[in-house]
Amino acid sequence: MWFSTLFKSVTFTLKMYRLYWPYLVSISIMMPITYLVIVFAFSQGDLEVLRAALTGYITIVGFNILFYMLASLIANTFEDQVLESYALLPVPFWEIIASLIITQALIGTAPLILGLVALRSVSSSINIPLLLAGLVLIFVTYTPLAILLGVTVRNRIRLDPLLVFLMMIVIITTPAYYRLLYVSEPYKTLLLVNPLTHIVIILRSSVGVSECVPVEFSILYTTLFSILLCVLVWCKLRGGVFTVLEKR
Repeated sequence: MWFSTLFKSVTFTLKMYRLYWPYLVSISIMMPITYLVIVFAFSQGDLEVLRAALTGYITIVGFNILFYMLASLIANTFEDQVLESYALLPVPFWEIIASLIITQALIGTAPLILGLVALRSVSSSINIPLLLAGLVLIFVTYTPLAILLGVTVRNRIRLDPLLVFLMMIVIITTPAYYRLLYVSEPYKTLLLVNPLTHIVIILRSSVGVSECVPVEFSILYTTLFSILLCVLVWCKLRGGVFTVLEKR
């Protein structure tokens, strides 16, 4: 029964995306493709540089779609006019949030496949379990972060400037656009505090690009961080975030 209502909720969410198609195209298609063009232009045919850059591309695509857009949509869900639209659906509010997550995952499929195909074309071999671990950790890190931020701010207008600021911080503090290997101390140690840095390390290790950081440590660090985020989300939702919404 819940699967049927969740499917209806996802379908309804996809239809609502027609209102945001310019925003959707710019975030999920234009920005990643622009980054890919820059990457290929500056790599000058160096395959290791390309592999490092493409793993950064996958990390940033995850940030744009699973964090930036998802947090904005969750915050927007708390607006009265949006709640009135969702009131037409006979589903609990948690399914609406789940439908947003599933929808974002579906939207992210195309740019992700583009990145993976390009990565495979410039890699002699790929450690599939390690690559899958990196992709799973992207999902379980970005998604609870987006939920936590969205249900805390609850207003898209207030959230958008914060998301832009966070994007700038991520670009600076995540070695997606550059190699961690060539970063000097103490900045390198500061970067290793960022769990997104460890996701980049895991993805690069899967295609043979070493950042001289044990990949086992990166997996453990990111896993513990994602578990902590899930606990924080559970505590936040348990505190009655949706109480008034469930009585709509």
